[in-house]
Amino acid sequence: MKEVSYFPGCSAHGTSEEFDETVKMVMKTMDVEMEEIPDWNCCGATSAHTLSESLSYALPLRNLVLAEKLSNDTMTIPCASCYQRMKATKVHMDENPELAARINTAVVGEGNYEGKVAIKSMLQYCYEDMGLEAIKAKVTNPISGMKLACYYGCLLTRPKAITQFDSPEYPMSMDRIVEALGAKATPFDFKTECCGASFSISDTDIVLQLSGKILEMAKESGAHAIVVACPLCQSNLDMRQHDIEKKYHVKYDLPVFYLTQLMAIAFGFPKAKMMFAKHIIPVDSALAHIGEVIEEPKKPVKGKKAVQAESEVE
Repeated sequence: MKEVSYFPGCSAHGTSEEFDETVKMVMKTMDVEMEEIPDWNCCGATSAHTLSESLSYALPLRNLVLAEKLSNDTMTIPCASCYQRMKATKVHMDENPELAARINTAVVGEGNYEGKVAIKSMLQYCYEDMGLEAIKAKVTNPISGMKLACYYGCLLTRPKAITQFDSPEYPMSMDRIVEALGAKATPFDFKTECCGASFSISDTDIVLQLSGKILEMAKESGAHAIVVACPLCQSNLDMRQHDIEKKYHVKYDLPVFYLTQLMAIAFGFPKAKMMFAKHIIPVDSALAHIGEVIEEPKKPVKGKKAVQAESEVE
């Protein structure tokens, strides 16, 4: 069994709970034991780096120092924003020891940063550490029949100097994973275009415009759904989809899945465990293209005599 440190980030305990839960299902299936970093703190995304350079480094650095106290040599992160802040901090600390020493004073008492833990997004960990063949070997319920547009967003592969993973312009790691699950990845030129990110709060029109273009290109690719590995991307493409359709007088009806939701389905977990009720765009139209989606076994209905017998025993 492999072991890996896990930084869930703030959204995993709230808006993207379904991402967090299916990550755990996938890791368990792949015989990976996750050790959540104790007493972790918010990484500062997305506001800290726009307000204070020192704070933008100090918040992630504390988590890196805490991760180094564990015995694992790799930390994986589901949220793309958290991953970006953590990885950028690591790269800058490793390249500039003087900066590391200065920022380390902000987290005094936790220990000194040594730079000995690798930082990987959940996508990168699945692709590099698990591997396509191992993933394929665990598939018991192939998602054959599904056509999927894989959307990476801005932060998982860019900038190349920070992420050091896949192509910054036309990545293929997620495409290859969904194909290992049995689906078809459609040609999709907007893989790394911005969805509008946190402008969803401050300037919704920007999100409607940018996310609308992504939905348009995904639809043109012939996809039944979009696949993401970022909570903010999922929120913008799913939650804002009806607003986009209303503004531009179009109809997309494109469900937006987390990669790990589809992996969990392919690994044989029942549909009820995926928390699809949290999605704004219903997923049934896309799941209908799979030969069979495993449902939760129904409990037998007890007759009156059985219920009465149980009561007497109690």
